[in-house]
Amino acid sequence: MPETLLIRLDSAAQIRDWMTLDEQGQPASGVQSGELDANIAANRRLVVLVPGEDVRFCDARVPGKNRQRILQAIPYALEEQMAEDVEHLHFAIGPALEEGEYPVAVVARRQMDAWLATLSELGLSVDEMISEIQVLPLEPGSWSLLVEGDRALVRSSNYTGFATDTQNVATLFELYAGREAAPERVQVFGDTVVDLGLVEVDMDTSERPVLVLLAKGLGRRSGIDLLQGSYSQKEDFGQLFTPWRATATLLLAGLLLALVSVGVDNYRLEKQSRVLSAQIEQLYRRTFPNAKRVVNARAQMEQQLKQLQRQSGTGSTDFMALLGETGKVLKKTPGVQISGASFRDGRLDLELAADNLQLLDKLKQALNSTGRLQAEIQSATTEAGQKVKSRLRVQGVAS
Repeated sequence: MPETLLIRLDSAAQIRDWMTLDEQGQPASGVQSGELDANIAANRRLVVLVPGEDVRFCDARVPGKNRQRILQAIPYALEEQMAEDVEHLHFAIGPALEEGEYPVAVVARRQMDAWLATLSELGLSVDEMISEIQVLPLEPGSWSLLVEGDRALVRSSNYTGFATDTQNVATLFELYAGREAAPERVQVFGDTVVDLGLVEVDMDTSERPVLVLLAKGLGRRSGIDLLQGSYSQKEDFGQLFTPWRATATLLLAGLLLALVSVGVDNYRLEKQSRVLSAQIEQLYRRTFPNAKRVVNARAQMEQQLKQLQRQSGTGSTDFMALLGETGKVLKKTPGVQISGASFRDGRLDLELAADNLQLLDKLKQALNSTGRLQAEIQSATTEAGQKVKSRLRVQGVAS
């Protein structure tokens, strides 16, 4: 799992705070606020938490198993429960809880557009967007309550919860208790002590920023990603590709024509190659009328030419090959430097300067030991400091 950049937005589509998490989901930096450099998001998965006040949770029963069709049917299944026109709302669903029943998250499209516009202006591409309520740490058999200033967030199950004012929390829990829907225990996060009447309160006394608390719940949460339907990156890619479909078709047609053209050219070249091979064979048979079997006319002609060279007394080693072989030996003989060279009649004459006479003799032996070269010292003169100037002749050994 890659590192994560965790951002929390507010209802005004401004960044409230942010932090980075390592590959194990643990805080890799402290909680930051203010401006965010887009480079921080490089090579990190971007998860955005949106205000609990802006997301409503409910359930819907829709038959079928095709998620795309279910997502299309959800707005009409919940239309009577919505105060606003469903065309102005965005619906996202979680996994099926029972046969045909799905948890649903609902948010205004104008709010989704505002959040995404803010992130786009910063050059950020979102991987997941989820309500902050659904990353509150939740223990089995209890609810979670976060008190942050004058706002309170309540998570009642994996896929349900609500937001309210801090001063109304106790009243809401009294209503739940009156309907026998209140939990026996509530885990409270924050620095404010609350009285929930008959409900047992378990205060979390650890002093930590809210975003650190939410990051802890992020690693083990089961929430609903809001980036679905028209806000899904996969669907956006498909929509972006649609206008280019005709262009892609033309490009494919052009590619096929190019392949056909290459195929025709290859056929023509292969035909020309066969004609040239036949002409080479005819030339070989005219040049060497005694040849009985021709398998590869070009290779056989090269062999015949080499044989004629050997018969004429010229070695098969030319200047570059001779210089290359000699250079390999000189490289392995430190203390000998070349001051001049000449080539004539297949022989390479080298003007050398050696540290001593023994090195010169060692070089001669090394050249002769290759089996491909024949070396002979033409002259050697000892100068001051035991330096030796010499003329060395090297030629190829006739094979």
